[in-house]
Amino acid sequence: MNTQTYDSSLAAAGAAAKPKPRRSRLRRLLVALLYAIPLLALILAGANQAWLMSGSNTWELKIDKDGTQVYTMKTPGAYGLKIRGVTQTKEFSLSNHIAPLLDESIQNDCGKWVEGCLSYKIVQPWNPRTQSNVTMWTVKLPPPFSPRQMLLQGQLTQDPVTKVVTLENVAVPNKLPPDPCCVRVQQLHNVWHYTPMADGNIKIELLYDLSMGGGFPQLLLNLGAPAAVHKMLAEQNPALLRKPQYRNARLDFLDETPLAPGAAAAQP
Repeated sequence: MNTQTYDSSLAAAGAAAKPKPRRSRLRRLLVALLYAIPLLALILAGANQAWLMSGSNTWELKIDKDGTQVYTMKTPGAYGLKIRGVTQTKEFSLSNHIAPLLDESIQNDCGKWVEGCLSYKIVQPWNPRTQSNVTMWTVKLPPPFSPRQMLLQGQLTQDPVTKVVTLENVAVPNKLPPDPCCVRVQQLHNVWHYTPMADGNIKIELLYDLSMGGGFPQLLLNLGAPAAVHKMLAEQNPALLRKPQYRNARLDFLDETPLAPGAAAAQP
């Protein structure tokens, strides 16, 4: 009769060969996220608060190219940057600059004036007595953001002494009922100043203050707006104003008498 012997060393080796229980990678990842997410939220909240309270409340030069300057201003307590663009040209008269305000044909192809424009509608036509109108721009945004509607009241004035023309566009979101297609912009205040100079130039200045709302990251707007304003002043608007309907415009309600030699127009 054969006798089987038990080799304890072999049993121990077999036990050692079995893999030891280990935490799954998924579990370790979940644990890491459990700690990382609150920490990240805390960092973002701190950075957000720091940005909100930052700002010198003074204009700082960001772009100076092709005869056009763009400045930004950060005001403590505001998330958005204000933008100021400045350029000069002898190519266009005051009438040339203002003619698009009265051009109803922009409704047919608004994308030439505003990138991503889906539609432009004249809500209240130009009133020569009040020198104002109300228009609606609908602009496409990248996914997942809804299109934005900019319901604007435009007001034109001219200083009788300096001949500076000011065009102010202000958001009036409650002039029409909300439209479920889009987010209605609540904050927009853009001001154009056209200042005749004694040397025949016209100084163009745009003060740009816009918030898209609806969860659109203000950071993206802050990053992109200075370059967009520079392109508008230096390239896009001059190209559009060279069209015959603007180049040949003459608006009787504007005083375009040349300034006397040596005269200095007041700065707006």
